[in-house]
Amino acid sequence: MVSVDKARTYRFVNSLILMAMPCLILSGCIHSESKPISFYRLTADIGNNPKIPVLGLVRAKNAMIGLGPIHIPEYLDRPQMVIAVTGHQYRLSEDHRWAESLDQNISLALFKALPDELGTDRIVRYPWPQRLAIDYQIGIDILEFNVDANSQSRLTAQWYLKRKDQTTIDKRFDCRIPSSNTNYEKMVETQSQCLSGLGREIADTIRQNQ
Repeated sequence: MVSVDKARTYRFVNSLILMAMPCLILSGCIHSESKPISFYRLTADIGNNPKIPVLGLVRAKNAMIGLGPIHIPEYLDRPQMVIAVTGHQYRLSEDHRWAESLDQNISLALFKALPDELGTDRIVRYPWPQRLAIDYQIGIDILEFNVDANSQSRLTAQWYLKRKDQTTIDKRFDCRIPSSNTNYEKMVETQSQCLSGLGREIADTIRQNQ
């Protein structure tokens, strides 16, 4: 038979264990939530080519170029990076996120790259003041921008170039670059390459339609 003292000891130990369990569980939750989050930003370094100045008409008229609006699908409008598991299923990464909203990152990356490609700094981002006269407006509708189930970076965009008092030019851009669905640095690198390709096409179209 267990003595009274031993029974009391068992009850005391059991009480301590029961009291400690919530703390242990909470500690485990805190530990799991404290996993560091990596943040990423896209770039659009367009030119492997030397700087190509905007041709005469744009420079002579000091044309103002408006970049935007830029729209992204709602499934991309979130901080987590999105990876396609199948054609119909996507995975969100809680540990790998965009450092800013994706549409703003795309806009800023192109805004930083286009002046060097076009040889002008007269570029503004949407929205701009109504009183500002825009000579060329670039609107972009992102349809797909992720890494697919075949580990390819995909960028599909419908975009337009609207020149003041002239017909709008509509184009579709599609990019596929081998990437990775586990290496996030590689994902961002290849997605940036696709974005650079879009910027290059926009710059070429502006130069060809002056």
